[in-house]
Amino acid sequence: MTSDTVSSAAQKIPVRNAWYLLLYAWDMVQWRGKWMGSAEPGPDLLGLLARVLVDSTKGLIRNHLGRAHTQCRAVVSGIRGRIDFGESLRRLSFEEAKTYCRFPELTINTPKNRIIRSTLNRLRTDSRVFHARPEETAKLRHDIRNVVRAMEGVELAQIAPSAFSRLQLGRNDREYALPIAICTLIRRLQMPTEHSGDDMFTTLLRDEILFHDLFERFVRNFYSIRLKHHEVKRETLTWHDELGSERVPTMRTDITIIGKAPSARRLIIDTKYSIATLVATPHGGLKFKSENLYQIYAYLRTQEHLSHAHRVAEGMLLYPVTSEHVDETMSVQGHRIRVATVDLAAEWSEIETRLLGLVDAEVD
Repeated sequence: MTSDTVSSAAQKIPVRNAWYLLLYAWDMVQWRGKWMGSAEPGPDLLGLLARVLVDSTKGLIRNHLGRAHTQCRAVVSGIRGRIDFGESLRRLSFEEAKTYCRFPELTINTPKNRIIRSTLNRLRTDSRVFHARPEETAKLRHDIRNVVRAMEGVELAQIAPSAFSRLQLGRNDREYALPIAICTLIRRLQMPTEHSGDDMFTTLLRDEILFHDLFERFVRNFYSIRLKHHEVKRETLTWHDELGSERVPTMRTDITIIGKAPSARRLIIDTKYSIATLVATPHGGLKFKSENLYQIYAYLRTQEHLSHAHRVAEGMLLYPVTSEHVDETMSVQGHRIRVATVDLAAEWSEIETRLLGLVDAEVD
């Protein structure tokens, strides 16, 4: 698998589809109908993310930016909080009837607000932020400047990667979930690429869709939302070791779909981001990847002792289309196993129909 092959595959995915994939993967599908006017006419993902960040931040400002108590240290007249006697003596502040104190203060200068404002400030001067229509580009840049000014009181800072991993959003921070997720993606888009000439969109899709778990999370959340009469989850499986070894590892499915009807039919889907669905053999011809088949086979066979539904459970290997469409079913020792692809470059309605059709054929 070469980087050029991956890049070529990634570039085929339209911005509007990338937007849908991201929203499903983030559990934020309630926003799937928004900002599509910005996504449809232009090929630039960074421009779309900038527009979403601006508009969602405007909502935060209208509802008042989140505040938090922070420990401040300052020379004040009189006493505020706790006096730091050592620092007060060092600064000779007592001679001026002042004290150096430590005290809590409610402020908008919080980590999440710093991430948002600093990200917007970087976008303000980024020449790669554009829209297919020049007038929209000008409006976007104007809006970015206004939002940065409206957040005065929030420090501008260099945002380190650790800032995102340390950040924790509470139950009262629901409005921050989307802008923080957008900031995370924008930071990844602005990181240096491995090869000169890689565009930002390709880099995002290579890192987020093809080489990480976005495709898996998208498919799982899509089915969780769209299949009303099924339970959709990740499932931890154990080997049926009759001798009880403590060293037997557990397995975890990408997606397990269980029907809520009395039959409780089971389907295990393993998503694969591999560029090649089929591999060439030494003797010629293309075959399914054996390691992928072994994995789904183990998921199915090791659970047969649990129930009749487990003994007839079905499996699926699901790949994004790259060079070829595949849709074949086999029957192995009482288990149907399907190998299929979904074309992420197709119209979104076709993607939805395809995914629902795959599950309908296997489960309903």
